[in-house]
Amino acid sequence: MRLKIIIGTLVSFVFLYFTFRQVDFQEMMNAIKSANYLWLLPAFAAMLFSHWLRAVRWRYLLEPIKPIKISPVFSALMIGYAANNVFPLRMGEFLRAFAIGKSQKISKSSAFATVFVERFILDFVPLLLILALTFSLFASILGDEIKYGGYLISVITCFVIALVMVLTKWTDATVEKLRQILPAKLFKYVEHFLPSFTKGCMVFNKTEHFLAITILTFLVWGLYILSIYFSFFIFGFPEKYGLGISASLLVLVFASFGIMIPASPGYVGTFHYFCALSLNALGAGIPDGEVKSFALVSHLMNMLPISIIGLVYFWRENLHFSDAVAEKDLVEHPQQEED
Repeated sequence: MRLKIIIGTLVSFVFLYFTFRQVDFQEMMNAIKSANYLWLLPAFAAMLFSHWLRAVRWRYLLEPIKPIKISPVFSALMIGYAANNVFPLRMGEFLRAFAIGKSQKISKSSAFATVFVERFILDFVPLLLILALTFSLFASILGDEIKYGGYLISVITCFVIALVMVLTKWTDATVEKLRQILPAKLFKYVEHFLPSFTKGCMVFNKTEHFLAITILTFLVWGLYILSIYFSFFIFGFPEKYGLGISASLLVLVFASFGIMIPASPGYVGTFHYFCALSLNALGAGIPDGEVKSFALVSHLMNMLPISIIGLVYFWRENLHFSDAVAEKDLVEHPQQEED
């Protein structure tokens, strides 16, 4: 764990260095001082509403385990986001399962299974679709190889969706087939996550929730895009450089993949680098100081208020980090838990 923390911190420092090494800090300060921070309100409102919709969607995933009111689900979700911003090793995914499990007296490992499925299916698959769409829209800017990359990602996405459907409907047969075709070491890694995956997929046997979950997923990602677009107005990007809502897609895709890189808590460095990279890739002629200022302000908007809200919920739920860490292995490995 210590080694992972050290590596994550070094990764953050490296990305921070490459992000700000040649920036004109006076230009950056001028951009920050002249920004219109009233646009933070609609940008943050869109982000917060997207989190509430995520809680509604997660509630559907938890329903086969136990029907739960929206309030404790939202509380656990915000605790998870705050934990990812404050604690190392992406502890948020585990902590929100721990929080909902403790408050609602349900199996924490089953709750973690729904988090696993939400992240893999309802987050990663739509992100791949958005990535394919974005690369197609911006192929003329990013190059033909990016366009073909978008096509490849579309094929991979369709394959992943098909695999999920088959694994959900014919679990044992699919697992056995994977055992035959995958190398032993790779299958051992896949097998490690299968209990969580299959347990979390229980909701997909409830066909009445398909439409609601699909609509909520589109709304969540739509609000992410809208939040970024509102953030453009903080620095006047639409008026000065003609950035439309489609540019928000590119920023969303770059930033989303940036925060997947293991780094220090709060995605420090990786978020800034890929956010700035996306704006530079647009070729709109935005000055470097304004680009870096946007990355900095966007990161603070996404991190500080969410962390405060989540930590308040953490305190109200009377949770203790040491207790959560003590149960981490049991939560993440459902076959070990004794309910």
